[in-house]
Amino acid sequence: MTPFTNSLANAQATIRRQSWIIAALLVLLLVALVSWRTTQTDLTAHIPPDLSRGAAIQLGRAAEVPAPNVYAFGFYIWHQVNRWAKDGSKDYGAQIFALQNYLTPSCREQLLQDMRIKAGDAELIQRTRALMEIPGYGYAANRVSDHGNGGWTVLVDAQLVETSRGMPVKDTFIRYPLHVVRYDIDREKNPWGLALNCFGGRHPERIDPRALEAPIGPVSAPAPALPRTVAPTSPSPPAAPSLPAVPATPGPTKE
Repeated sequence: MTPFTNSLANAQATIRRQSWIIAALLVLLLVALVSWRTTQTDLTAHIPPDLSRGAAIQLGRAAEVPAPNVYAFGFYIWHQVNRWAKDGSKDYGAQIFALQNYLTPSCREQLLQDMRIKAGDAELIQRTRALMEIPGYGYAANRVSDHGNGGWTVLVDAQLVETSRGMPVKDTFIRYPLHVVRYDIDREKNPWGLALNCFGGRHPERIDPRALEAPIGPVSAPAPALPRTVAPTSPSPPAAPSLPAVPATPGPTKE
């Protein structure tokens, strides 16, 4: 073969090798683009409030939610639902609408039904409402029950105060068995990935005022006992075994 023919053959072989290399690079680029489009780009981390002893934090769409965070979420949403600053006939519905992304559909409908009943009984006009955590009876380990299926029951002891046209009409202590569930459906509107499912089939219970004479001290092991509750007049199904027991069978308590 002449030198010219050899040079031409070498050039063609080089072109073929370069073509294979380019094709391989295109395949790798396609794989990289697909991986980039399908890779999780947002992570959720629930930071426990007490880091004095360190903490193991799980990241991801199904991140572990510490019990204090579940309690804080449940209490805050319920506190806001029950905040009627000026007129309950307007504020109750406005609060439900504002917090609808943090409520399950069944809980939202339950609250709307309660609003309609109260409106029919003239219990909302010029009515204000405030819900306050009882000092000394905040978060404790025995106030959050993890059901292991993406649901929790949070026991909140709160003071409910209402006024009508400036006159006090209600001042009572109530235990709310709030049902919190995973609800990761729209992170733009609900970055918590949690929702309040109202009471999960249970009912609020009035707290015996005598049980509040000595506030609970700092949380320690074992967790302090919960205040006693007053037995309502109408019965209802007993509480789930996993929840703290009360002296009498609970029933519905009108708020």
